[in-house]
Amino acid sequence: MKAYVQRVDKRLEPFDEPARDCLVLNQTIAETQVKILAESGMEVVSVSDASQVSDPNEHIVLADNLYFTPELLKEFVERSRREGGVTVCSLKNGVTTLRTATSVQDVKTCQDHTEYNLRYFPKSGRGKNLRAVVIEPDKFSASVAIPCHMCGAEKYLVPMTERFIAQIDHWVNLWVINIVAILAGGARLQKSPKAKLLFLALKARSFNKWKILCQLNNIGKNCDIHPTAYVEGSVIGDGVTIGAGAVVRESVVGEGSFIGNGVIVEESVIGEGSSILNGHILYSVLYPQSFSVAEMVSASLVGRDTFMGLNSTLTDFRLDGKSVTVLKDGVAVDSGNTFLGSCLGHGVYLGSGCIVAPGRLVPNGLRLAACKEKTIWEGSNGQVQNDFRLVAK
Repeated sequence: MKAYVQRVDKRLEPFDEPARDCLVLNQTIAETQVKILAESGMEVVSVSDASQVSDPNEHIVLADNLYFTPELLKEFVERSRREGGVTVCSLKNGVTTLRTATSVQDVKTCQDHTEYNLRYFPKSGRGKNLRAVVIEPDKFSASVAIPCHMCGAEKYLVPMTERFIAQIDHWVNLWVINIVAILAGGARLQKSPKAKLLFLALKARSFNKWKILCQLNNIGKNCDIHPTAYVEGSVIGDGVTIGAGAVVRESVVGEGSFIGNGVIVEESVIGEGSSILNGHILYSVLYPQSFSVAEMVSASLVGRDTFMGLNSTLTDFRLDGKSVTVLKDGVAVDSGNTFLGSCLGHGVYLGSGCIVAPGRLVPNGLRLAACKEKTIWEGSNGQVQNDFRLVAK
């Protein structure tokens, strides 16, 4: 069976890269697609346009800006075969479609489901009627500890599913796909045979999920992890250093990265060769060679070769309680998410004291510093020069 992958050359802001070259869990979308399709026994064929495909045998056609899990692909193909006609992969609308921000995806949204650019064609031919295979992704979800006066509901839910698909048309999609992929990996880990054996062993004494998660790490070669560090349910690349008292929980840390003393990384992706010397990284994605001493980076996407100075802040919540809006093709669009940080392009530097509002995008290569009135730029004989005034506390 062949999988025809159509090239989508629209470039993703602010990175100026096609989605296929963007990273999910430190691997490009293109690499991930090829791996999943090959493991499913499919031969991958690249095409510039779907209209070029004239295969009389069973096959699928998909866009190269899609991210999907092996479990989703398997269910879609199996159910499509039972349907016996041409089908389109769809998700039932709910927590997963909301959090993956279908509002900024170029997909077809129906009343009860969302259709993605993944189609199945049977051996009998293309057929005239396109049927939607609707997959339910929301069997399991996790809640974030946020009071209802901030999220407007009893619980703020995030998907924890092994069956999901999303199209990357915006940086918000790229950010959240990384986070949902991490949570999917956590779900797989806890269902693994090793986890079940650990559960049975611990249940006889006192069940503690943290003890299990500590045994479910995937740690690379030549790592230097301090004995007082807590690493739980995470994937750690080769040559990673994790300092004293650091916490790395359900995260992916790329090769050669440095996690300093007392740093906390939760449900996040840290790119290869990054250095996190301070603070808390939560629900965030940092591309390779990122450097941060910020106190908190939450729900944000940070490009490669970036710098975040001490007390730089990427805010992720609107004080009026509304969901965060973002720009798509120059138009303000509701992301549907109450909590959403910002996106820093490649090579962005944030000096100490810089604040970025929720949902904002900072272009590649921009370097920002606090205004003159808040910065001592020059000194003379130990005194601040007269043309700079001291701002009152």
